[in-house]
Amino acid sequence: MDLERLISALGPLEVRGGAPTDITDLAYDTREVRSGALFFCAPGETVDRHDLAGEAVERGAVALVVERPLDLDVPQLLVESARASMAPAADEFFGRPTEELVVAGVTGTSGKTTTTFLLHSIFETAGMKPGLIGTIESRVGGESRPAVRTTPEAIDLQRTFRAMLDAGDRSVVMEATSHGSELGRLDRVRFDALAFTNLTQDHLDFHGSMDEY
Repeated sequence: MDLERLISALGPLEVRGGAPTDITDLAYDTREVRSGALFFCAPGETVDRHDLAGEAVERGAVALVVERPLDLDVPQLLVESARASMAPAADEFFGRPTEELVVAGVTGTSGKTTTTFLLHSIFETAGMKPGLIGTIESRVGGESRPAVRTTPEAIDLQRTFRAMLDAGDRSVVMEATSHGSELGRLDRVRFDALAFTNLTQDHLDFHGSMDEY
């Protein structure tokens, strides 16, 4: 995909060194960077990925999404939040997959996993060819895959949606966590239905207060 398409999707504050560039992948983890990748310098809890941008370029990244300009000779898209930019970029890069999938999400403090498995069984019986994203596993085209996060990062999530479509899935049931929502992982997911289970104080270590939760 030409970088210009992603620039249009993100609407950055500034583009530095914007030469014509072909983007072949998206990454936020230097260990996952492949040649031709657009790397997102999203600050984390323990690591600021701006400090890893040089390593990403060495591994093959050809452009960066940054919150501050870096002394690196690749195109840089300057944005307010590199993390918030991951979802719209991934949605565009992977072809807006949730426009084609029927998406059912399950949110709440507890009961999400059980409910998603029940819904997946119902969808399967109804012939809806469902995928699954959750705490225990993901299912893509009927194949079980290990779950890394209950609600994956936006790039991984949109990549999985595209893989589902390519594998013949036509719907998906997923756990939509409050963490995932707060961190922008669910941005650009077009839910057809969202089920709410319950609300208790279990996640106040993350949200801080019941009002914030």
